[in-house]
Amino acid sequence: MHIETEIKFTLDADNAREIPSSRLVRKNTKRKKRGSRYRSTYYDTRQHLLRNSGVALRVREVGGKFEQTIKIPIKGSVGMLNFEEWTVPLASNQPDLSRFDPAVIARFNPRQRKINLLPLFTTDIDRTVIELEYRDTRIELALDQGRIVGHGKLARTTDIRELELELLSGSPVDMLDFALALNDEFEIHPEHRTKAQRGYALVRRSLRPRAVKAKHVLLDSRMTAGQAFHKIMADALQQLFHNERPTIEGMPAGIHQARVSIRRIRAALRAFKRVLPYDKRKAFNGEFRWIQHRLGPARDWHVFFSETLPRIRDSKPNAQVNLERLKKLALAERRRATREAVDVFKSRRYTRLLLQFQRWLLTLNPEQPPLDVPVTEFAIAVMKKSRRYLLTDTRPLSRMTTEEVHELRKRGKKARYATEFFCDLWTEDEVKDSVKPMEKLQDLLGEANDASVARLVLAGVPPRALHWSALALVQHWSDEQSRRCIKSGQVIWRQIHKTPPFWLESDS
Repeated sequence: MHIETEIKFTLDADNAREIPSSRLVRKNTKRKKRGSRYRSTYYDTRQHLLRNSGVALRVREVGGKFEQTIKIPIKGSVGMLNFEEWTVPLASNQPDLSRFDPAVIARFNPRQRKINLLPLFTTDIDRTVIELEYRDTRIELALDQGRIVGHGKLARTTDIRELELELLSGSPVDMLDFALALNDEFEIHPEHRTKAQRGYALVRRSLRPRAVKAKHVLLDSRMTAGQAFHKIMADALQQLFHNERPTIEGMPAGIHQARVSIRRIRAALRAFKRVLPYDKRKAFNGEFRWIQHRLGPARDWHVFFSETLPRIRDSKPNAQVNLERLKKLALAERRRATREAVDVFKSRRYTRLLLQFQRWLLTLNPEQPPLDVPVTEFAIAVMKKSRRYLLTDTRPLSRMTTEEVHELRKRGKKARYATEFFCDLWTEDEVKDSVKPMEKLQDLLGEANDASVARLVLAGVPPRALHWSALALVQHWSDEQSRRCIKSGQVIWRQIHKTPPFWLESDS
């Protein structure tokens, strides 16, 4: 069994040619490059038994000989692809599961049922491998160029041009430093999908990249604050990684969920600020805020075009107002803002931020001061502070200005994220009376914000681009929507004030 730890990047043809001969690679080369042609066929059942168990099975042909490999993902360095890998030789190009240790097979077929394997897709790759020694760390640099071909009636194809850095021995921090140095010289973009995942997406439409929501964070009361921080950050980064491709493909839901993941990262940096180095925390928060703001216009125009405009039209079906010009303008602005969001995820700045952030997380020791405090004690202190901050303004929502309601919404997000991060340390019955009202208030204030954004996005439209009647209709709808949300939210706002915090019993 072999443990594999790697990071992957996509790159263009020019960089693929130039990287092997670059000064950075040449001065750290331990063993000269070698080229190989790999043809690997991936197998699974018709129901994808292996994929559903997190397993990839491939049969690879190298120089007329065959070998089969099973790869299973494991926990490892945050942000990297980590696998257990078993490889055994074969006499032909047909898989033979009996050649593997039964304990490995039992991990995805515990009842030892007969498995009918089918070829699903094939990768045909030209690989250039260079073994590097960077500081005291050995790294295998592999440049893969080729394609993945799906089997079956709808045989789709996708091209591959990737750079992989695999940790052979030493420190993953050194490998990230090498990747950062490489990013300074070349345009490389993070790729968090394996070839197997890309192949499965070819043969089943439902497995193509799509927006992914945040998962519930599972914490344990035996953790330290540092361990909880690592867990929360790992989950938030995974959500961000899953939404990279949907964002690059311009999917509105992908952009929205990417912003959510970045918001969660920033919320965690804020929640744990008492035990984190000030300079690093502020620097990373600033960079993630930059990305969040750059994605904001795309999100605003997506909501305006897809949700707000239809609701405006439905609210005044008999209004003698032509909204077609407004619709065309909104569509053009949505496309422009989406291109800007895509450019952010393709930028060298984004790649550098991810690598630096992963490196920083790896250097934090969760079992040493100040990160070694018990997580429950730490959580209570954080939630106390966030609740006080939320309830700073006790006035009814109707007496607040639009700007003050917006500020309350931001304070509510911070309090909600802090609560959601740690609520798993208590029972569901204990936390539901606190979490549910906060969720409802956020939803209502979010609708009120969307109504305000409808006015703001049109404020940036050039004069005379729209007829005054269309602008007046948007203004009228926005005012009505805001009043409705504020009225409904006031009941919940009062309930939040009256509901005692669920952690009081633990604190006494």
